[in-house]
Amino acid sequence: MTTEKEARTQTTIELLQTLIRNACVNDGTPTSGNEVLNSDALETFLEGPGVDIETFEPTPGRKSLVARIAGTDPNAPSLCLMGHTDVVPVNPEGWERDPFGGELIDGEVWGRGAVDMLNLTSSQAVAFKHLADSGFRPSGDFLYFAVADEESGSAHGAQWMADHHPDAIMADYVLTENGGLHTGTSEQPYIGVNIGEKGVAWRKLRVKGTPGHGSAPFKSDNALVRAAGVIQRLADYRPPAQFHELWRQQVSILDVDEETKSIMLDPDRIDDWLD
Repeated sequence: MTTEKEARTQTTIELLQTLIRNACVNDGTPTSGNEVLNSDALETFLEGPGVDIETFEPTPGRKSLVARIAGTDPNAPSLCLMGHTDVVPVNPEGWERDPFGGELIDGEVWGRGAVDMLNLTSSQAVAFKHLADSGFRPSGDFLYFAVADEESGSAHGAQWMADHHPDAIMADYVLTENGGLHTGTSEQPYIGVNIGEKGVAWRKLRVKGTPGHGSAPFKSDNALVRAAGVIQRLADYRPPAQFHELWRQQVSILDVDEETKSIMLDPDRIDDWLD
């Protein structure tokens, strides 16, 4: 006899397979992604009593979905489960199996997006649906946000939603991908909480040269050649490792041997060890 938990696991697997097979590949162009397929599949799955669903399609095919279980207290904090529905392109020659087959083999689902992040997008949907069907009524609003265009800048997804419909996705707390490290034993697991994230530092570099005639190219100072040298130097540069105090605390509680901890705190050894 199948237990309720086993039934939800099977539902999650089947929904994940559907999302993979829809092949919502985002190559960075406005007409790619076609996340409408996954948004529609999730809308069909989530529809039911107690769930309010809105969809948003800023560009044809680039649809996002927001499902909501209304809270009983408008002043209570709200929670949003957020997952994206697009995936990056594939090189089929590098795959042992059909990247959009969603095959279940030895307890594992294979396919583009099975890890990043359709597994969590489907798991969140099943959890949300289960709570709605059970009559769950939270104090604050409970949201599920399935967003398009995560893989390429979010101009047709989260950024557009924040710019045009912020009230639809406003929440006090959000659970999404890329959480902390899962360490420890199965009997005593530890799940880290991210408190920071890497960012970008944009710089503009202008390279000047001296033009010359094509008949005497070696007498010119070609700016493109000089720029290539700059790019190579940047590619070769390995900045020294720096350790924040929070990293030291993280290492201290890891369930690893002392030698490994020593390496993880040694700026001269950690890069080679990670490689």
